[in-house]
Amino acid sequence: MTHIFTLHRESLKRRFAVYVVVAHSQDDARLYVGKTGDNRMGCNPLISRCGNHFSYNDIHSQIRNGLSDHEERDYTYVFDHFDDYTDDELLRRTRIDRINEMERWLNQQIQVMLQRFDCANLALLNTYQGVGHVPQAKRDSRAAFRTTDAQQKIDAIVEAVRNHCAQLPCVAAEARTS
Repeated sequence: MTHIFTLHRESLKRRFAVYVVVAHSQDDARLYVGKTGDNRMGCNPLISRCGNHFSYNDIHSQIRNGLSDHEERDYTYVFDHFDDYTDDELLRRTRIDRINEMERWLNQQIQVMLQRFDCANLALLNTYQGVGHVPQAKRDSRAAFRTTDAQQKIDAIVEAVRNHCAQLPCVAAEARTS
């Protein structure tokens, strides 16, 4: 049997990005929120991160590790870029801090979206807990990244995920959104 695998050109760019993976089977859908660009060796394109999710190196393979039936599912990635990669270490550090905050924010917004779905067949694999003490100065610096432009990107990702999930047979049959 022949299969087709399509890559969107944006998934090939070396940019800081956040994404949501929708891993669905006939029975359920599981979501995973992630980011690119936070490692110390540089910022890899989203497609590199996609491949790593299914690696047999347990450190990188969060999707494969979290789903015993990972080979029986189909996957959709919903993402947006925030910043270009830079070799300037100081600017890169700021961009890493920003993408870390965007991932936290996206995870929180996906949790809100899931609460609005009344569906046991839809769940988040990596719920951000927000535990531990964060000093006020750090909270303030993180909050500064939550701009109107960033909110529009986060909201658009969440809406695309919501629309995609609502169309999945395993969700649509059970879900009722508020």
